[in-house]
Amino acid sequence: MILWIRHVLMCEVQALSLDIGRFTIPGDPCLEVGNLPLVSQNLKRLKLESQQVNDSFLDFSRCPALEVLEFDDCEFLDCHRISSQSLKFLSFSNCDFDTEFCTYIYAPNLISLWLEVTEDWTPLLERMPSLVEAVVKIKFCDDSYCGRCGDEDCSSRYTVHGDSVDTVLLQGLSEAQSLVLMSDIRVVYSSLQCVFRRDLKCCPMFSNLKTLSLNEYWCMPDFSSLTCILEHSPILEKLTLQLFCKESKTEVEMKGSPDTMEKSNVISEHLKIVEVKCEVVDEKVLNVLKFLSKLSICSFRFQF
Repeated sequence: MILWIRHVLMCEVQALSLDIGRFTIPGDPCLEVGNLPLVSQNLKRLKLESQQVNDSFLDFSRCPALEVLEFDDCEFLDCHRISSQSLKFLSFSNCDFDTEFCTYIYAPNLISLWLEVTEDWTPLLERMPSLVEAVVKIKFCDDSYCGRCGDEDCSSRYTVHGDSVDTVLLQGLSEAQSLVLMSDIRVVYSSLQCVFRRDLKCCPMFSNLKTLSLNEYWCMPDFSSLTCILEHSPILEKLTLQLFCKESKTEVEMKGSPDTMEKSNVISEHLKIVEVKCEVVDEKVLNVLKFLSKLSICSFRFQF
């Protein structure tokens, strides 16, 4: 496979998409692309689907023009690091990360990130000073792979250059202007603590953040997580809460705004719009609205 890829790159292609597909027998592994790094002065866009990748292949230092990198349904086994100085757009969809250690993502010039974490160790994001927007979705996991705070190995597994880190995701996302942060609500009621909650213990300041979208995870079992991230977003202008919606389906939308005369110290003085989206206005949604009213966010207008 790697020889075929190298032959294609010698043709000076600027975009390459590999979609071999999984084998027809359920449970068969992805096809491994090889253990040598890519070398191309021209490659700008790379998409891998149903591939098994490793450390050597994920070193993109010899692809100085690479700007867009997409992984779909890929396996990252024995992968310690994904690195690229040139990368601007990075996406992970339905991918499986390693179950033994954390994979670090080093992309200092990244502008846009899409990251879906299913059940294995959450990747660690190193500093991304150019980041503009990011979507991070952590789905439910039934094992101890997402960095639960009670795991005695948690600190040792989440390290950079031998030093333990305070946060796994939030520090790397802290310079973004727009964030979507979502986690499965079942994590709240399980024995595990989502990596978001772990990170909030050392929550960074989101000094550039203007738009923030959260789901019900941030409001359960109490509002401490929501309060924390609002307190650390000093220039936030728009907050969207998508509550208890199946597959992002919304039937009711409410828009409100803070009372300029009685604005809470918890929220940004720049906050102008608060959106609440849900399927039905039930007791759980009403509890969120009551909390928002304590922050002087009121005057909601309903849209059906």
